[in-house]
Amino acid sequence: MQCLLKPATYLSPLALTTALAPGGALAETAERKENEELTEEVVVIGQPVDSLLDAGDLNRRQANDLDDIFSGVTSVLVGGSVGAAQKIYVRNLGEDTLNISVDGATQSGVTYHHTGRITIEPELLKQVHVQVGAGDATSGPGALGGAIKFETKDPDDLLGDENLGALLKTGYFSNSEGTKNSATVYGRFNDTFGAMGSFVNSDQDNMEDGNGDELTGSNSKQELSFLKLVGDFESGHKASLSHEKLAEEGLKLQRPEWSEGPRNPLRRLEFDRATSTLKYEWDKPDSGLVSVSTSLYRTDFEIYRPSDNYMSSVETTGFTIGNTSEVASHTVQYGIDYRDDEVLAGEAGAADPFLETSEVLGFFVQDDYRPTDRLLLTFGTRFDDFEAEDKEGNRFAEDGFSPNLGFSYSATNSLTFSGGYAESLRGVETNDGFKLFGTTNDPDLEAERAKNFELGVDYEIGRFLLSAGLHDTTIEDAIGNAVPWSRHYENLGDLESEGYTLGFAYRGERLFSKWSFLDTSAEIDGEELTRYSYGYLGTSTGDTLNIDTSYRLTSTLDIGWIATVVQDRNDIYVESAGAAIDKPGYDVHDIYAHWQPGAVDGLSLTLTVKNLLDDQYLDHGSVEDFRSVYPGSGIIGYPAPGRDLRLSIGMRL
Repeated sequence: MQCLLKPATYLSPLALTTALAPGGALAETAERKENEELTEEVVVIGQPVDSLLDAGDLNRRQANDLDDIFSGVTSVLVGGSVGAAQKIYVRNLGEDTLNISVDGATQSGVTYHHTGRITIEPELLKQVHVQVGAGDATSGPGALGGAIKFETKDPDDLLGDENLGALLKTGYFSNSEGTKNSATVYGRFNDTFGAMGSFVNSDQDNMEDGNGDELTGSNSKQELSFLKLVGDFESGHKASLSHEKLAEEGLKLQRPEWSEGPRNPLRRLEFDRATSTLKYEWDKPDSGLVSVSTSLYRTDFEIYRPSDNYMSSVETTGFTIGNTSEVASHTVQYGIDYRDDEVLAGEAGAADPFLETSEVLGFFVQDDYRPTDRLLLTFGTRFDDFEAEDKEGNRFAEDGFSPNLGFSYSATNSLTFSGGYAESLRGVETNDGFKLFGTTNDPDLEAERAKNFELGVDYEIGRFLLSAGLHDTTIEDAIGNAVPWSRHYENLGDLESEGYTLGFAYRGERLFSKWSFLDTSAEIDGEELTRYSYGYLGTSTGDTLNIDTSYRLTSTLDIGWIATVVQDRNDIYVESAGAAIDKPGYDVHDIYAHWQPGAVDGLSLTLTVKNLLDDQYLDHGSVEDFRSVYPGSGIIGYPAPGRDLRLSIGMRL
């Protein structure tokens, strides 16, 4: 369904621009507010009612990690209280089913199964696109459960009418007694070239949960450096070169996503991710046939554990070459993409580390056809050729098409129906680096194929919007490790995520309020997914209600409230254990106030209180409580942090 702008930007019912979004078009570009220094967006595709967050939203929430970025986005769940171990789920399907990229650079491969796949600094983000479910042909290869695309800022996003500027920020976090400081400098050399550089330093001690107990191993020291050079040439030519390096270290639990216990001692862990991207675009003037976009990228993600001198790294290299042509009532995107992954693991400095490789070459075409003002049809396909070789020398190859078809029909100016069907193919890829010393693959592994079906409806009444959607995703021949505790990968069966969404929103001059409800289940051959048993494949959650409300008291002062209410998920039968587990529900409330005092130009103050009521809970994206099933194992995720008062001061020079 459509996305909403906040707090008071008008948005009519949107046409479907992805084959799978239930009424879910890409949101229209947000109007820049005169008192905002930058438009930052989180665009969610495929939700009945979801958010389009601008600079004020992220600043007021003081986003510090993935959980903060996606706060209030019902279709996206971030599990885990320790930042390095956070994992992303889209409608209960895990990171292993998603295509995640930063500035077009795919973040693929798994370094360590007890940590997350992606670490991103919110300070850098310009916008984030979330496509829910297998979608259109431009989502990239293997997007079984959806695609998440992070996009970083450009110098022009910060400069406005100035030629040189700087943005300084400092923040304090009460729960971890931590600080976060950042400095960004940006400018134009001349009419053609501009550049920006950012440095962010974060130092936080161990957090405490809602009971006041210390979360050992949740401390973090993180440094990020980011450089981008942009050239805007004549005749529609534009190029950019960027490099981002993120480093984090600290005493983490051996399994950072588990709670402290006798089988989970402290170990020093070091994380490093570097991403370099070269982009070129040519939007030929006075031509609807040529709008070229190309990118070449390389990502290196490494985890090192000094205690046993073990290293795991993923190196990804790839490119995309695409063009968009407008012919009559058709907008056609087409092109080619390629990705090569290499996983190295073992003793650091060893002459013969474990090695696995995979590559995929794809061709895509996607057409948006508008035969009438009220009807939009979308259709397209990908052809992908996957090849992989595991550490045992087994070779895997698979190729095939991934078609999609969708529609959006505006029956009236207020009522819009939409729906679609899409498939996505993914061949065998590299395995988890920290498991390579004992991992084996079934030599007869087959490719996975997702089949996604969506229907939706939007109804707008004045300032109110009502919406609803149905979804059904089946991933045939899902690949995972045999449960429990196996390092042998095989086709486990069919993984299905199905359910519905409901939405309500009010858009006033000063008041914005959005209510989103999600009921979805994830099962594999009839057994509900548990995070512990099925790893990256997914999890099970209770019915979820998100409430996101903000009010502009004055032209310089905003206040807001975000609530997440999750119902119990009980009697989940775990076949491998021959027993059932429960997942208690929870409700969490965050509030914030953002003030831009007019007396000091460029100054902004933000006060945010996370987990206002200091609730003690284990979120449904974390490892479940298996201690009653496996006594003495200590298998349970870390509870969420308790109340956290955050204060930040920003100064734009």
